Amino acid sequence: MRKILLLLLIFISSEKYTLYAQDYINPLDFRLLLSGNFGELRSNHFHTGIDLKTKGVEGQKVYAIADGYIARIKVSSYGYGKAIYINHKDGRTSVYAHLSEFSEKIDSITRKEHYRKKSFEINIYPEKNTLNIKQGDIIALSGNSGSSGGAHLHFEIRDTKTEQPLNPLDYGFKVQDIISPIIKELKVFTIEDAIKRDNIYKVRKNNQNYIIDSTIHINKKTGLGIYTYDQSNDAYNKNGVNSIKVFIDSTLIYFFKLDRLDFNKNKYINAHIDYKEKQNSKRKFHKCFKLPNNSLKNYKEIIDNGFIKLPDNNIHSVRIEVGDSYNNISNLFFNIRLKNSKQNKKTNNIIESENRTKLFPWNKKNEFKDENFRISLKERSLYETINFNYKKKDSINGIYGNIHQCHYNYVPLHKSATISIKSKVPNELKEKAYIAKVRDKKYNYIGGNWQNNYITGKSNELGDFAIVIDTLEPIIKGVNIYPEKKLKNQKTIKCTIEDKESGIKKYTAILNNQWILMDYDHKRKLLKYEFDNIIKKGSNTFSLTVTDKVGNTTNYSVKFTY
Repeated sequence: MRKILLLLLIFISSEKYTLYAQDYINPLDFRLLLSGNFGELRSNHFHTGIDLKTKGVEGQKVYAIADGYIARIKVSSYGYGKAIYINHKDGRTSVYAHLSEFSEKIDSITRKEHYRKKSFEINIYPEKNTLNIKQGDIIALSGNSGSSGGAHLHFEIRDTKTEQPLNPLDYGFKVQDIISPIIKELKVFTIEDAIKRDNIYKVRKNNQNYIIDSTIHINKKTGLGIYTYDQSNDAYNKNGVNSIKVFIDSTLIYFFKLDRLDFNKNKYINAHIDYKEKQNSKRKFHKCFKLPNNSLKNYKEIIDNGFIKLPDNNIHSVRIEVGDSYNNISNLFFNIRLKNSKQNKKTNNIIESENRTKLFPWNKKNEFKDENFRISLKERSLYETINFNYKKKDSINGIYGNIHQCHYNYVPLHKSATISIKSKVPNELKEKAYIAKVRDKKYNYIGGNWQNNYITGKSNELGDFAIVIDTLEPIIKGVNIYPEKKLKNQKTIKCTIEDKESGIKKYTAILNNQWILMDYDHKRKLLKYEFDNIIKKGSNTFSLTVTDKVGNTTNYSVKFTY
Protein backbone atom coordinates (compact mmCIF):
# COMPACT_ATOMS: atom_id res chain seq x y z
CA MET A 1 0.00 0.00 0.00
CA ARG A 2 2.85 2.37 0.91
CA LYS A 3 4.53 1.68 -2.44
CA ILE A 4 1.28 2.44 -4.30
CA LEU A 5 0.88 5.75 -2.43
CA LEU A 6 4.51 6.67 -3.08
CA LEU A 7 4.17 5.92 -6.79
CA LEU A 8 0.94 7.92 -6.89
CA LEU A 9 2.63 10.93 -5.25
CA ILE A 10 5.53 10.73 -7.68
CA PHE A 11 3.08 10.54 -10.59
CA ILE A 12 1.07 13.53 -9.32
CA SER A 13 4.25 15.54 -8.72
CA SER A 14 5.64 14.82 -12.19
CA GLU A 15 2.21 15.36 -13.78
CA LYS A 16 1.92 18.75 -12.02
CA TYR A 17 5.27 19.83 -13.42
CA THR A 18 4.28 18.60 -16.91
CA LEU A 19 0.96 20.46 -16.76
CA TYR A 20 2.74 23.68 -15.79
CA ALA A 21 5.18 23.19 -18.64
CA GLN A 22 2.38 22.47 -21.12
CA ASP A 23 0.27 25.30 -19.75
CA TYR A 24 2.70 27.86 -21.14
CA ILE A 25 2.72 28.77 -24.81
CA ASN A 26 5.60 30.44 -26.56
CA PRO A 27 5.73 34.25 -26.31
CA LEU A 28 6.44 34.39 -30.07
CA ASP A 29 4.53 32.63 -32.86
CA PHE A 30 7.58 31.20 -34.59
CA ARG A 31 10.48 28.90 -33.71
CA LEU A 32 12.46 30.04 -30.67
CA LEU A 33 16.12 30.85 -31.32
CA LEU A 34 18.37 32.13 -28.55
CA SER A 35 20.66 35.13 -28.73
CA GLY A 36 21.23 34.93 -24.97
CA ASN A 37 20.40 32.42 -22.25
CA PHE A 38 19.74 32.27 -18.53
CA GLY A 39 22.73 32.92 -16.28
CA GLU A 40 24.91 34.18 -19.08
CA LEU A 41 27.84 36.29 -17.84
CA ARG A 42 26.99 39.96 -18.39
CA SER A 43 28.40 43.25 -17.10
CA ASN A 44 27.86 43.33 -13.32
CA HIS A 45 25.12 40.68 -13.45
CA PHE A 46 24.09 37.24 -14.54
CA HIS A 47 21.49 37.36 -17.32
CA THR A 48 18.11 36.82 -15.67
CA GLY A 49 16.18 35.51 -18.67
CA ILE A 50 16.52 34.32 -22.23
CA ASP A 51 16.89 36.56 -25.27
CA LEU A 52 14.77 35.40 -28.19
CA LYS A 53 15.62 36.32 -31.75
CA THR A 54 12.90 38.22 -33.62
CA LYS A 55 14.15 37.62 -37.17
CA GLY A 56 16.36 40.72 -36.95
CA VAL A 57 13.45 43.17 -36.89
CA GLU A 58 11.21 44.97 -34.43
CA GLY A 59 7.43 44.70 -34.40
CA GLN A 60 6.87 40.95 -33.92
CA LYS A 61 3.73 40.04 -31.98
CA VAL A 62 4.36 39.15 -28.33
CA TYR A 63 1.87 36.80 -26.65
CA ALA A 64 0.96 36.18 -23.01
CA ILE A 65 2.19 32.68 -22.16
CA ALA A 66 -0.73 31.94 -19.80
CA ASP A 67 -3.75 33.46 -18.09
CA GLY A 68 -2.97 36.06 -15.46
CA TYR A 69 -3.05 39.74 -14.65
CA ILE A 70 -0.62 42.54 -15.36
CA ALA A 71 1.21 43.34 -12.14
CA ARG A 72 3.66 45.93 -13.46
CA ILE A 73 4.32 48.09 -16.52
CA LYS A 74 7.60 49.94 -16.79
CA VAL A 75 8.92 52.41 -19.35
CA SER A 76 12.55 53.55 -19.17
CA SER A 77 15.20 54.99 -21.47
CA TYR A 78 17.63 52.39 -20.11
CA GLY A 79 17.52 48.87 -18.66
CA TYR A 80 14.50 46.87 -19.83
CA GLY A 81 13.06 49.79 -21.81
CA LYS A 82 9.36 49.08 -22.25
CA ALA A 83 8.43 46.03 -20.17
CA ILE A 84 5.36 44.08 -19.00
CA TYR A 85 5.11 41.80 -15.95
CA ILE A 86 2.25 39.25 -15.75
CA ASN A 87 1.45 37.27 -12.58
CA HIS A 88 0.09 33.76 -13.21
CA LYS A 89 -2.00 31.35 -11.14
CA ASP A 90 0.89 28.92 -10.65
CA GLY A 91 2.88 31.38 -8.53
CA ARG A 92 5.14 32.54 -11.33
CA THR A 93 5.56 35.83 -13.16
CA SER A 94 6.43 36.22 -16.84
CA VAL A 95 8.40 39.26 -17.98
CA TYR A 96 8.59 40.69 -21.53
CA ALA A 97 11.17 43.43 -22.10
CA HIS A 98 12.73 45.75 -24.72
CA LEU A 99 9.29 46.11 -26.34
CA SER A 100 8.54 48.69 -29.03
CA GLU A 101 4.79 49.10 -28.44
CA PHE A 102 2.16 47.97 -25.95
CA SER A 103 -1.25 46.64 -26.93
CA GLU A 104 -3.98 49.25 -27.23
CA LYS A 105 -5.44 48.37 -23.81
CA ILE A 106 -2.08 48.66 -22.07
CA ASP A 107 -0.99 51.72 -24.06
CA SER A 108 -4.08 53.68 -22.99
CA ILE A 109 -3.08 53.20 -19.35
CA THR A 110 0.60 54.04 -19.82
CA ARG A 111 -0.19 57.13 -21.89
CA LYS A 112 -2.37 58.52 -19.09
CA GLU A 113 0.46 57.93 -16.61
CA HIS A 114 3.04 59.60 -18.89
CA TYR A 115 0.90 62.73 -19.07
CA ARG A 116 -0.05 62.64 -15.40
CA LYS A 117 3.61 62.55 -14.36
CA LYS A 118 4.82 64.55 -17.37
CA SER A 119 7.60 62.04 -17.74
CA PHE A 120 8.70 59.38 -20.23
CA GLU A 121 10.05 57.30 -17.32
CA ILE A 122 7.14 55.59 -15.54
CA ASN A 123 6.57 52.55 -13.33
CA ILE A 124 2.96 51.35 -12.87
CA TYR A 125 1.69 48.68 -10.47
CA PRO A 126 -1.97 48.00 -11.38
CA GLU A 127 -4.11 46.53 -8.62
CA LYS A 128 -4.66 42.78 -8.79
CA ASN A 129 -7.09 41.64 -11.49
CA THR A 130 -7.72 45.13 -12.87
CA LEU A 131 -5.80 44.22 -16.05
CA ASN A 132 -6.60 40.56 -16.65
CA ILE A 133 -4.88 38.77 -19.52
CA LYS A 134 -5.81 35.55 -21.31
CA GLN A 135 -3.31 33.06 -22.66
CA GLY A 136 -2.48 33.97 -26.24
CA ASP A 137 -3.46 37.64 -25.93
CA ILE A 138 -1.21 39.93 -27.95
CA ILE A 139 0.24 42.19 -25.25
CA ALA A 140 2.92 44.06 -27.21
CA LEU A 141 5.23 44.21 -30.19
CA SER A 142 8.88 43.26 -29.84
CA GLY A 143 11.51 45.95 -30.08
CA ASN A 144 14.90 47.27 -29.10
CA SER A 145 14.05 49.73 -26.32
CA GLY A 146 16.14 50.48 -23.24
CA SER A 147 19.68 49.14 -23.05
CA SER A 148 19.07 46.47 -25.67
CA GLY A 149 21.86 45.90 -28.18
CA GLY A 150 19.61 44.84 -31.07
CA ALA A 151 16.08 43.77 -31.95
CA HIS A 152 14.98 40.87 -29.72
CA LEU A 153 12.60 39.85 -26.94
CA HIS A 154 14.00 39.51 -23.43
CA PHE A 155 11.82 36.96 -21.63
CA GLU A 156 11.83 35.85 -18.00
CA ILE A 157 10.08 33.50 -15.61
CA ARG A 158 10.18 34.58 -11.95
CA ASP A 159 9.00 33.18 -8.66
CA THR A 160 6.23 35.68 -7.90
CA LYS A 161 6.67 35.51 -4.12
CA THR A 162 10.45 35.99 -4.01
CA GLU A 163 10.78 37.79 -7.39
CA GLN A 164 13.76 35.54 -8.07
CA PRO A 165 14.37 34.73 -11.77
CA LEU A 166 14.13 31.07 -12.80
CA ASN A 167 15.56 29.40 -15.87
CA PRO A 168 12.75 29.54 -18.51
CA LEU A 169 14.24 26.53 -20.27
CA ASP A 170 13.23 24.44 -17.25
CA TYR A 171 9.55 25.23 -17.91
CA GLY A 172 8.76 23.81 -21.30
CA PHE A 173 10.04 26.48 -23.71
CA LYS A 174 11.75 24.32 -26.28
CA VAL A 175 14.89 25.43 -28.07
CA GLN A 176 16.62 22.99 -30.38
CA ASP A 177 19.98 22.27 -28.79
CA ILE A 178 22.05 19.14 -29.25
CA ILE A 179 25.37 21.00 -29.13
CA SER A 180 27.60 20.41 -26.11
CA PRO A 181 29.32 23.39 -24.47
CA ILE A 182 32.65 24.51 -25.94
CA ILE A 183 35.69 24.66 -23.65
CA LYS A 184 38.46 27.01 -24.80
CA GLU A 185 40.96 27.55 -22.00
CA LEU A 186 41.87 26.61 -18.44
CA LYS A 187 43.35 29.09 -15.98
CA VAL A 188 45.29 28.05 -12.89
CA PHE A 189 45.29 30.59 -10.05
CA THR A 190 48.09 30.23 -7.52
CA ILE A 191 48.51 32.07 -4.22
CA GLU A 192 51.88 31.82 -2.52
CA ASP A 193 53.14 34.14 0.21
CA ALA A 194 50.34 36.60 -0.63
CA ILE A 195 51.58 36.78 -4.23
CA LYS A 196 49.02 35.84 -6.86
CA ARG A 197 49.89 34.30 -10.19
CA ASP A 198 47.86 32.75 -12.95
CA ASN A 199 48.68 30.65 -15.98
CA ILE A 200 46.47 29.93 -18.98
CA TYR A 201 46.47 26.54 -20.68
CA LYS A 202 45.04 25.90 -24.12
CA VAL A 203 42.92 22.79 -24.44
CA ARG A 204 42.47 20.52 -27.41
CA LYS A 205 39.55 18.37 -28.43
CA ASN A 206 40.03 14.62 -28.46
CA ASN A 207 36.98 12.87 -29.91
CA GLN A 208 34.10 14.06 -27.70
CA ASN A 209 36.30 15.28 -24.85
CA TYR A 210 38.74 18.10 -24.19
CA ILE A 211 42.20 17.42 -22.79
CA ILE A 212 45.43 19.06 -21.70
CA ASP A 213 48.36 16.78 -22.54
CA SER A 214 50.99 17.86 -20.03
CA THR A 215 50.76 17.48 -16.27
CA ILE A 216 50.11 20.81 -14.56
CA HIS A 217 52.25 21.53 -11.50
CA ILE A 218 50.43 23.45 -8.81
CA ASN A 219 51.17 25.01 -5.43
CA LYS A 220 49.51 24.24 -2.11
CA LYS A 221 46.81 26.88 -2.61
CA THR A 222 45.45 26.68 -6.13
CA GLY A 223 42.15 27.44 -7.80
CA LEU A 224 40.92 26.68 -11.30
CA GLY A 225 39.08 28.82 -13.84
CA ILE A 226 37.51 27.90 -17.15
CA TYR A 227 36.70 29.85 -20.30
CA THR A 228 33.65 28.16 -21.78
CA TYR A 229 30.43 28.95 -23.62
CA ASP A 230 27.43 27.21 -25.14
CA GLN A 231 25.64 27.30 -28.48
CA SER A 232 22.28 26.07 -29.70
CA ASN A 233 21.25 24.80 -33.12
CA ASP A 234 21.05 27.32 -35.98
CA ALA A 235 22.29 30.23 -33.84
CA TYR A 236 25.83 31.59 -33.93
CA ASN A 237 25.66 33.34 -30.53
CA LYS A 238 28.09 32.36 -27.78
CA ASN A 239 25.76 31.84 -24.83
CA GLY A 240 26.42 30.96 -21.22
CA VAL A 241 26.70 27.48 -19.71
CA ASN A 242 24.29 26.14 -17.08
CA SER A 243 26.51 24.10 -14.75
CA ILE A 244 30.16 23.41 -13.92
CA LYS A 245 31.50 20.54 -11.82
CA VAL A 246 35.10 19.88 -10.77
CA PHE A 247 36.23 16.40 -9.76
CA ILE A 248 39.62 15.54 -8.22
CA ASP A 249 40.26 11.79 -8.47
CA SER A 250 36.50 11.31 -8.97
CA THR A 251 35.64 13.34 -5.83
CA LEU A 252 33.30 16.26 -6.47
CA ILE A 253 34.84 19.39 -4.91
CA TYR A 254 32.85 22.07 -6.78
CA PHE A 255 29.37 22.23 -8.32
CA PHE A 256 27.99 25.50 -9.69
CA LYS A 257 24.50 25.60 -11.24
CA LEU A 258 22.41 28.44 -12.66
CA ASP A 259 18.83 27.35 -11.97
CA ARG A 260 17.70 30.39 -9.95
CA LEU A 261 19.09 33.88 -9.43
CA ASP A 262 18.62 36.61 -6.85
CA PHE A 263 18.63 40.29 -7.86
CA ASN A 264 19.99 41.17 -4.42
CA LYS A 265 23.06 39.02 -5.03
CA ASN A 266 23.45 39.32 -8.79
CA LYS A 267 26.41 41.71 -8.58
CA TYR A 268 28.47 38.97 -6.93
CA ILE A 269 29.13 37.86 -10.49
CA ASN A 270 32.19 40.08 -10.17
CA ALA A 271 33.49 37.78 -7.44
CA HIS A 272 32.61 34.67 -9.47
CA ILE A 273 34.35 35.62 -12.71
CA ASP A 274 37.98 36.53 -13.33
CA TYR A 275 37.24 40.25 -13.36
CA LYS A 276 40.77 41.27 -14.27
CA GLU A 277 40.78 39.04 -17.35
CA LYS A 278 37.40 40.43 -18.40
CA GLN A 279 38.69 44.02 -18.13
CA ASN A 280 41.91 43.28 -20.00
CA SER A 281 40.86 40.82 -22.72
CA LYS A 282 37.02 40.74 -22.62
CA ARG A 283 37.16 36.98 -22.03
CA LYS A 284 34.98 35.73 -19.19
CA PHE A 285 36.42 32.93 -17.07
CA HIS A 286 34.31 31.17 -14.46
CA LYS A 287 36.33 30.87 -11.25
CA CYS A 288 35.82 27.39 -9.83
CA PHE A 289 36.49 28.65 -6.30
CA LYS A 290 34.95 31.24 -3.96
CA LEU A 291 36.47 34.53 -2.85
CA PRO A 292 35.87 35.52 0.80
CA ASN A 293 33.11 38.03 0.00
CA ASN A 294 30.89 36.02 -2.34
CA SER A 295 27.30 35.36 -1.23
CA LEU A 296 25.99 33.64 -4.35
CA LYS A 297 23.71 30.68 -3.58
CA ASN A 298 24.48 28.84 -6.81
CA TYR A 299 27.29 26.74 -5.36
CA LYS A 300 25.46 23.45 -4.80
CA GLU A 301 28.55 21.64 -3.55
CA ILE A 302 31.89 23.13 -2.60
CA ILE A 303 34.79 21.80 -0.53
CA ASP A 304 37.49 24.15 0.86
CA ASN A 305 35.83 26.96 -1.14
CA GLY A 306 36.90 25.14 -4.30
CA PHE A 307 40.64 25.46 -3.68
CA ILE A 308 42.66 22.35 -4.48
CA LYS A 309 44.60 20.78 -1.62
CA LEU A 310 46.59 17.74 -2.69
CA PRO A 311 47.57 15.27 0.08
CA ASP A 312 50.84 14.16 -1.53
CA ASN A 313 53.25 14.60 -4.44
CA ASN A 314 51.56 11.98 -6.63
CA ILE A 315 49.86 12.71 -9.93
CA HIS A 316 46.12 13.32 -9.52
CA SER A 317 43.42 13.41 -12.19
CA VAL A 318 41.04 16.32 -12.73
CA ARG A 319 37.77 16.32 -14.64
CA ILE A 320 35.78 19.48 -15.27
CA GLU A 321 32.25 18.80 -16.46
CA VAL A 322 30.36 21.62 -18.19
CA GLY A 323 26.64 21.30 -18.96
CA ASP A 324 23.88 23.30 -20.65
CA SER A 325 20.14 23.47 -19.96
CA TYR A 326 19.44 20.43 -22.15
CA ASN A 327 21.95 18.13 -20.44
CA ASN A 328 24.50 18.35 -23.24
CA ILE A 329 27.81 17.71 -21.47
CA SER A 330 31.47 18.45 -22.23
CA ASN A 331 34.39 17.17 -20.16
CA LEU A 332 37.92 18.50 -19.78
CA PHE A 333 40.53 16.00 -18.53
CA PHE A 334 44.04 16.76 -17.25
CA ASN A 335 46.48 15.80 -14.50
CA ILE A 336 47.95 17.86 -11.68
CA ARG A 337 50.85 17.44 -9.29
CA LEU A 338 52.37 19.46 -6.46
CA LYS A 339 55.44 21.49 -7.29
CA ASN A 340 58.53 20.77 -5.32
CA SER A 341 60.35 23.65 -3.60
CA LYS A 342 62.92 23.98 -6.40
CA GLN A 343 60.18 24.54 -8.95
CA ASN A 344 58.71 27.46 -7.03
CA LYS A 345 59.83 30.73 -8.53
CA LYS A 346 60.55 33.69 -6.30
CA THR A 347 58.71 36.81 -7.28
CA ASN A 348 59.18 40.21 -5.75
CA ASN A 349 56.07 42.29 -5.24
CA ILE A 350 57.52 45.46 -6.72
CA ILE A 351 55.68 48.74 -6.20
CA GLU A 352 56.78 51.97 -7.80
CA SER A 353 58.50 54.22 -5.28
CA GLU A 354 56.20 57.18 -5.92
CA ASN A 355 53.10 55.09 -5.20
CA ARG A 356 51.49 54.96 -1.77
CA THR A 357 49.94 51.76 -0.54
CA LYS A 358 47.72 50.57 2.27
CA LEU A 359 46.22 47.20 3.14
CA PHE A 360 42.43 47.15 2.59
CA PRO A 361 40.83 44.11 4.31
CA TRP A 362 37.67 43.01 2.50
CA ASN A 363 35.56 42.73 5.67
CA LYS A 364 36.37 46.15 7.17
CA LYS A 365 35.72 49.80 6.44
CA ASN A 366 38.73 51.26 4.60
CA GLU A 367 40.01 54.81 4.10
CA PHE A 368 42.97 56.37 2.38
CA LYS A 369 43.99 60.03 2.53
CA ASP A 370 46.53 62.01 0.58
CA GLU A 371 47.14 65.74 0.48
CA ASN A 372 44.37 66.42 -2.09
CA PHE A 373 42.62 63.09 -2.34
CA ARG A 374 40.46 60.85 -0.15
CA ILE A 375 38.66 57.55 -0.68
CA SER A 376 36.36 55.69 1.68
CA LEU A 377 34.97 52.16 1.30
CA LYS A 378 32.26 50.58 3.41
CA GLU A 379 32.92 47.15 4.84
CA ARG A 380 32.44 44.28 2.39
CA SER A 381 32.91 46.62 -0.58
CA LEU A 382 35.74 44.38 -1.76
CA TYR A 383 35.52 40.69 -2.65
CA GLU A 384 38.95 39.98 -1.18
CA THR A 385 41.70 41.85 0.66
CA ILE A 386 43.85 44.11 -1.54
CA ASN A 387 47.01 46.16 -1.17
CA PHE A 388 45.45 49.49 -2.18
CA ASN A 389 47.66 51.56 -4.46
CA TYR A 390 47.47 55.35 -4.94
CA LYS A 391 49.47 57.56 -7.27
CA LYS A 392 49.15 61.22 -8.28
CA LYS A 393 49.57 61.69 -12.03
CA ASP A 394 50.18 64.73 -14.19
CA SER A 395 47.27 66.62 -15.67
CA ILE A 396 46.20 66.15 -19.29
CA ASN A 397 44.26 68.33 -21.70
CA GLY A 398 40.60 68.61 -20.74
CA ILE A 399 40.83 68.16 -16.97
CA TYR A 400 41.33 70.55 -14.07
CA GLY A 401 44.30 69.62 -11.84
CA ASN A 402 45.95 66.26 -11.36
CA ILE A 403 44.73 62.77 -12.17
CA HIS A 404 44.43 60.56 -9.11
CA GLN A 405 45.16 56.88 -9.68
CA CYS A 406 42.85 55.12 -7.25
CA HIS A 407 44.16 51.56 -7.41
CA TYR A 408 43.23 49.73 -10.67
CA ASN A 409 40.03 49.38 -12.68
CA TYR A 410 40.50 45.60 -12.88
CA VAL A 411 39.68 45.27 -9.17
CA PRO A 412 35.86 45.25 -8.78
CA LEU A 413 33.77 46.96 -6.12
CA HIS A 414 30.58 45.53 -4.67
CA LYS A 415 29.56 48.82 -3.05
CA SER A 416 30.29 52.32 -4.32
CA ALA A 417 33.37 54.19 -3.10
CA THR A 418 33.17 57.75 -1.79
CA ILE A 419 35.83 59.83 -3.55
CA SER A 420 36.85 63.38 -2.66
CA ILE A 421 39.26 65.64 -4.58
CA LYS A 422 40.53 68.97 -3.26
CA SER A 423 40.97 71.73 -5.80
CA LYS A 424 40.95 75.51 -6.07
CA VAL A 425 38.39 75.65 -8.85
CA PRO A 426 37.19 79.26 -9.27
CA ASN A 427 33.82 79.86 -7.60
CA GLU A 428 32.18 80.81 -10.90
CA LEU A 429 33.09 77.36 -12.34
CA LYS A 430 32.31 75.14 -9.36
CA GLU A 431 28.73 74.49 -10.42
CA LYS A 432 30.06 73.29 -13.80
CA ALA A 433 32.66 70.95 -12.27
CA TYR A 434 32.30 67.22 -11.69
CA ILE A 435 34.43 64.19 -10.84
CA ALA A 436 35.10 62.06 -13.89
CA LYS A 437 36.46 58.56 -14.34
CA VAL A 438 39.35 58.95 -16.79
CA ARG A 439 40.13 56.14 -19.20
CA ASP A 440 41.68 56.31 -22.66
CA LYS A 441 41.32 60.10 -22.59
CA LYS A 442 37.56 59.74 -22.14
CA TYR A 443 35.68 61.17 -19.18
CA ASN A 444 32.75 59.36 -17.59
CA TYR A 445 30.59 61.47 -15.33
CA ILE A 446 30.66 60.55 -11.63
CA GLY A 447 29.20 63.78 -10.26
CA GLY A 448 29.92 65.42 -6.95
CA ASN A 449 29.09 68.18 -4.49
CA TRP A 450 31.39 70.87 -3.10
CA GLN A 451 32.27 71.39 0.55
CA ASN A 452 35.37 73.19 1.88
CA ASN A 453 37.15 73.08 -1.49
CA TYR A 454 36.53 69.32 -1.77
CA ILE A 455 34.26 67.90 -4.43
CA THR A 456 32.84 64.53 -3.36
CA GLY A 457 31.09 61.86 -5.40
CA LYS A 458 30.45 58.12 -5.50
CA SER A 459 31.95 55.67 -7.96
CA ASN A 460 31.12 52.01 -8.62
CA GLU A 461 34.62 51.45 -9.97
CA LEU A 462 38.23 52.04 -9.07
CA GLY A 463 40.70 53.61 -11.50
CA ASP A 464 41.80 57.11 -12.48
CA PHE A 465 39.77 60.15 -11.36
CA ALA A 466 39.98 63.87 -12.01
CA ILE A 467 37.93 67.06 -12.03
CA VAL A 468 36.39 68.12 -15.33
CA ILE A 469 34.70 71.44 -16.14
CA ASP A 470 31.67 71.33 -18.46
CA THR A 471 30.51 74.66 -19.88
CA LEU A 472 29.19 73.28 -23.17
CA GLU A 473 25.46 73.22 -23.84
CA PRO A 474 23.66 70.10 -25.11
CA ILE A 475 23.10 69.77 -28.86
CA ILE A 476 19.59 69.57 -30.35
CA LYS A 477 18.95 68.84 -34.02
CA GLY A 478 15.60 68.61 -35.77
CA VAL A 479 15.36 65.42 -37.84
CA ASN A 480 12.03 65.93 -39.61
CA ILE A 481 11.15 69.38 -38.29
CA TYR A 482 12.43 72.88 -39.04
CA PRO A 483 11.08 76.46 -38.83
CA GLU A 484 8.06 77.21 -41.02
CA LYS A 485 7.82 73.64 -42.29
CA LYS A 486 4.47 72.57 -43.74
CA LEU A 487 3.50 69.06 -42.63
CA LYS A 488 1.22 66.98 -44.83
CA ASN A 489 1.54 63.22 -44.40
CA GLN A 490 3.97 63.41 -41.51
CA LYS A 491 2.81 61.72 -38.28
CA THR A 492 5.76 62.36 -35.97
CA ILE A 493 8.23 64.97 -34.80
CA LYS A 494 11.76 63.69 -34.36
CA CYS A 495 14.84 65.35 -32.86
CA THR A 496 18.25 64.13 -31.83
CA ILE A 497 19.77 65.26 -28.54
CA GLU A 498 23.37 64.87 -27.41
CA ASP A 499 25.74 66.08 -24.72
CA LYS A 500 29.42 65.30 -25.23
CA GLU A 501 30.55 66.21 -21.71
CA SER A 502 28.65 65.40 -18.50
CA GLY A 503 25.67 63.81 -20.29
CA ILE A 504 21.95 64.52 -20.53
CA LYS A 505 19.98 64.80 -17.30
CA LYS A 506 16.49 65.71 -18.52
CA TYR A 507 14.44 67.01 -21.43
CA THR A 508 11.04 68.67 -21.76
CA ALA A 509 8.98 68.99 -24.93
CA ILE A 510 6.10 71.48 -25.31
CA LEU A 511 3.60 71.69 -28.17
CA ASN A 512 1.17 74.60 -28.22
CA ASN A 513 1.90 75.32 -24.55
CA GLN A 514 1.17 71.74 -23.50
CA TRP A 515 3.62 69.04 -22.33
CA ILE A 516 3.95 66.21 -24.86
CA LEU A 517 5.29 62.69 -24.62
CA MET A 518 8.50 62.09 -26.56
CA ASP A 519 9.84 58.54 -26.68
CA TYR A 520 13.59 58.58 -25.93
CA ASP A 521 15.97 56.09 -27.57
CA HIS A 522 19.34 56.94 -26.01
CA LYS A 523 21.21 54.55 -28.30
CA ARG A 524 20.20 56.55 -31.35
CA LYS A 525 20.03 59.84 -29.37
CA LEU A 526 16.50 60.12 -30.76
CA LEU A 527 13.36 61.75 -29.37
CA LYS A 528 10.05 60.99 -31.12
CA TYR A 529 6.57 62.46 -30.63
CA GLU A 530 3.66 60.65 -32.29
CA PHE A 531 0.85 63.01 -33.20
CA ASP A 532 -2.19 63.02 -30.92
CA ASN A 533 -4.97 65.52 -30.14
CA ILE A 534 -2.51 68.20 -28.99
CA ILE A 535 -1.40 68.97 -32.52
CA LYS A 536 -3.91 71.14 -34.37
CA LYS A 537 -4.72 72.17 -37.90
CA GLY A 538 -2.89 75.31 -38.91
CA SER A 539 -0.07 76.97 -37.00
CA ASN A 540 1.73 75.06 -34.21
CA THR A 541 4.65 75.89 -31.93
CA PHE A 542 7.05 73.16 -30.80
CA SER A 543 9.79 73.71 -28.26
CA LEU A 544 12.33 71.38 -26.67
CA THR A 545 14.54 72.07 -23.66
CA VAL A 546 17.48 69.79 -22.80
CA THR A 547 19.60 70.08 -19.64
CA ASP A 548 22.86 68.29 -18.92
CA LYS A 549 24.06 66.96 -15.57
CA VAL A 550 25.76 70.20 -14.49
CA GLY A 551 22.88 72.49 -15.51
CA ASN A 552 23.85 73.65 -19.01
CA THR A 553 20.63 74.10 -20.98
CA THR A 554 19.70 74.34 -24.66
CA ASN A 555 16.34 75.54 -26.03
CA TYR A 556 15.05 74.64 -29.47
CA SER A 557 11.83 76.20 -30.77
CA VAL A 558 10.09 76.13 -34.16
CA LYS A 559 6.77 77.17 -35.64
CA PHE A 560 5.25 74.92 -38.30
CA THR A 561 1.99 74.39 -40.15
CA TYR A 562 -0.02 71.18 -39.99
